[in-house]
Amino acid sequence: MQIEAEIKSLKKILTDDELFYQIPDYQRPYSWDNDNVEALIDDLVTAFENSIDEKYFCGSLVLVKNKSDNRLDIIDGQQRITTFTILACVIRDYYGEALNEKNSKYIITSIQDEYEKSKRKLKFLTSEYEQIDFEHTVLKKIDFEQNSTKTLNKNRYLKNAITMKNILIDKVNELNININYFVLWLYESVVLTVITCPNQDTAIQIFNVLNNRGMPLSSTDILKSSLMQKLSKEDRKIFKAHWESINISLTTSEIKLDLEFMLTIYMYYKITTNPKSRLDKELLNIFNLESKSPLEIIKEIKDFSVSYIELMTSQDKIIYCLRYLRHRVYWSSILTCAIYNNYPEIKKLKEYLLSYYYQNWIAGATVARIKQTSFNILRLVKEKKPIESILKEMRNNISRYKTNEDYEKSLNNSEVYGLSWDKPVLLLIEYYSSDESKPTFISINNKLQIEHILPRTGNEYWDTIFNKEQKDLWCNSLANLTLLSLRKNCQATNASFIEKKKAYKTKDNQITSFLITQEILDYDEWTTTQLKERKIYLLSKLNKILNII
Repeated sequence: MQIEAEIKSLKKILTDDELFYQIPDYQRPYSWDNDNVEALIDDLVTAFENSIDEKYFCGSLVLVKNKSDNRLDIIDGQQRITTFTILACVIRDYYGEALNEKNSKYIITSIQDEYEKSKRKLKFLTSEYEQIDFEHTVLKKIDFEQNSTKTLNKNRYLKNAITMKNILIDKVNELNININYFVLWLYESVVLTVITCPNQDTAIQIFNVLNNRGMPLSSTDILKSSLMQKLSKEDRKIFKAHWESINISLTTSEIKLDLEFMLTIYMYYKITTNPKSRLDKELLNIFNLESKSPLEIIKEIKDFSVSYIELMTSQDKIIYCLRYLRHRVYWSSILTCAIYNNYPEIKKLKEYLLSYYYQNWIAGATVARIKQTSFNILRLVKEKKPIESILKEMRNNISRYKTNEDYEKSLNNSEVYGLSWDKPVLLLIEYYSSDESKPTFISINNKLQIEHILPRTGNEYWDTIFNKEQKDLWCNSLANLTLLSLRKNCQATNASFIEKKKAYKTKDNQITSFLITQEILDYDEWTTTQLKERKIYLLSKLNKILNII
């Protein structure tokens, strides 16, 4: 079957007794609001009034034949077709008695089969509740007197139906429109470009090209649909329940995790190499090779998601530090795999991963430098190879690119402040300064500030202690930086060292919560001597954690 493209009227699209449609379960829910339907009715009436003899083009409709139930899946155009169906119900229930036989038939046959009334032209697989709402409050009969805000906010179909009725009445009365002429024009002159595709993949490609103003279907949506299509009606319900359970567990977890990202690291776990195509294609290829049923697959995904949630919600200072990394897909893939596969040396693995990724980050390594090594480590963990094999892989990579040299150079740099890792490195030191077995995660946000002990803005006090050369050397170096909350940072500003120490305490003489800053309170003065001392101390502490490979 080739791609078929044809300009069709609403009459041909909706009233043909052989054409029935459905919104696939991977599609997002109906989302048009009052503004959308008001704009549509306004455009339709304007075209009817000013260009009645011309066709009115109303976008595209991308379809694919669903062999399981002889309906056409709507890949693109669900908002328009759903809205036109609601409009038909509005006209049926408000103007029904005024319609002539021809127009009445247009309206009825665009809502349901002419002879089998319970067979609807359009149905939703997105949600059982959506189909029930659509059926009982719009398709059967619209209650135009419904004015409960709570009910209308929960039911977009009914809310839009009432909005359309009100707008249509205003337009018909204001412009003295003959409703029969309008309905005839609506079904015979409003046209869409209908593209019927041989398969879902082709339809989605076309959709993504056409739908550049909206959100394309995600790989997650497509994966879900592709797996569900292989199941019976009863098994679909089981699959969908598992899928929704996974999504709920992720989104309601302590740190609100993302389904698509979890599936991405699951894909990495399955292929242990750089993906060559979309997530859905990669996984479906793997599933075909494994010959697993969709129910077996969703069970495995669910178990994997449990491991991912366990990883990301663990009260672990190593995980907290890893969460600051820009490229989290690699370490999270490896450690979720380790939990899922019961890797026996996971504690050492976490320590080495922290060292490897932070050394590369501080050294200024690009993602290209760590990518292949990350996949190699993932494969070794999946195969439960000894930790020595993983350590060797890391060492080879660090040696090849002389990462350790760049790491040492960056930490000793006089311009650490403003680098992407300045706060994460200070927080790493903070976590490792505490003996808490279950530390609290510290978010990097606007409230977390880096404090310059020797301030960047000079004054008479600091100018007597540091000359310009010394300021340039030390001011933005690691030794001169610490952590404060926003309020305390504002209090500290460029005051003297004694005043700064006072600002590091609250009004009731409580010390700042940051241990790394509490240590500053032990100093009586702040000169190059103290900076050199603190530099040695901080680098020694960091190297015990990071320079272990």
